[in-house]
Amino acid sequence: MIRAFGWLPLCGLLVLAACAEAPVQPAPAPRSAAADAAAAAAAEHRQLARRHAQVGDYASAAREWHIVLLLVPRDDEARKEYDAARAAIRERVRENLQAGLTASRNGETERATQAMLRVLALDPENAEAAKVLREIDRQRAARIQASQAQRAARESQASVANAGRAAPAPAAASEASESYDIEQPIEMFKAGDINGGLRDFRAFVDANPRNDAARQRIASVVYDRGIESEQKGAHEQALMLIEQAVSLRGKPVPEWTARAQAIRKALAEARAPQDKR
Repeated sequence: MIRAFGWLPLCGLLVLAACAEAPVQPAPAPRSAAADAAAAAAAEHRQLARRHAQVGDYASAAREWHIVLLLVPRDDEARKEYDAARAAIRERVRENLQAGLTASRNGETERATQAMLRVLALDPENAEAAKVLREIDRQRAARIQASQAQRAARESQASVANAGRAAPAPAAASEASESYDIEQPIEMFKAGDINGGLRDFRAFVDANPRNDAARQRIASVVYDRGIESEQKGAHEQALMLIEQAVSLRGKPVPEWTARAQAIRKALAEARAPQDKR
């Protein structure tokens, strides 16, 4: 009996030692509402990225994967997919750029234009594609001006009897020239060269302030791109584009102004919680 009681303190010490050596597992930290919102948003953009990749729209896929990485920076799968999309973009840019340069050297301006527009759709900041398109634009403008000069020379030699019938021709030629002047910037803008397109639009409007039809068309193209940006969640870019559309139009458009105010309010409300923190 004495020996049994003598072992009790030793057993107690052994139990305490075992408890001390056992690692204590910390309780998992509860997920915050912000983390849950980020995870939900990442899942949505992940799904969009895969849809874009399935149809070969790697530029949009890369943009969506980039958003996922901003929301979940340590997502290895998203990083791998983003790198793959960027690699696909570089390869297609290289292929289309080479095809466009070859077509341009061979005088196939339409084929070169389409190839360079595809480059800008993949890489809106590609300076070489923009340079080729502007050179094509310059050459076409020079041909139009030469054609107009030849027409004017022929008309100056016409008889007085035919002068009345020939009078409307210069106006028609001018309208054709103005129409052409905005076609290339519109195509480049739609392909993704937003900054270059806006610069060309502003230059055209400044040079032709009374061409209301052209201003309306330009402004509508910019406004539509703003709505597209809003639908993709790029609200700051959407606001900028819609404000540019209003300015280029030169006349008040209540619907556009209301849309800009709504986006501006949404941005202010989204920033409010961050400012409080």
